[in-house]
Amino acid sequence: MASISGMLNEHLGAALANVAARDEMKAILEGAKTILQTSPSMANRLRDASITVGAENTNVRAITIQLKDEEGNDMAVRTPVLAFLLADANGDAFVTTGGSTGIAIGTDGALLALVAKKVFLLISEADGDIDLTWTDTGSEAAYLALLMPNGRMVISSALTNAP
Repeated sequence: MASISGMLNEHLGAALANVAARDEMKAILEGAKTILQTSPSMANRLRDASITVGAENTNVRAITIQLKDEEGNDMAVRTPVLAFLLADANGDAFVTTGGSTGIAIGTDGALLALVAKKVFLLISEADGDIDLTWTDTGSEAAYLALLMPNGRMVISSALTNAP
């Protein structure tokens, strides 16, 4: 799991200038990483995900996530995954504000905000799906990223709403 730590430290160092905030963020993400590493029936099977972003409807977009196992099948157990909002599709920077309201849980799964409107711990339903909503009355460029246990990021299409 060294690749996850290295990637998180690199992104955190570049994105957070405030030492106290960076240390707090590192502690939160290390805790989330520990959850992922110590859930043998869940996280060690998580390999991939698909993210579908719906059309904007009155400043709101539906987001559907399907977590996949090592064989490419839908997960068959509740599975935790770390999610965060990026400013571009390459994963070069975190968002500035995270939308006017940001990410909220929909009908499937659970969400815990680790850093308000920017970093989240998600837990899927038993069939591996998570439903979210993105609300932004502005037009901030944003992309939802999921961190896989192997350190790879799965990044959505743009969540950006029309001004």
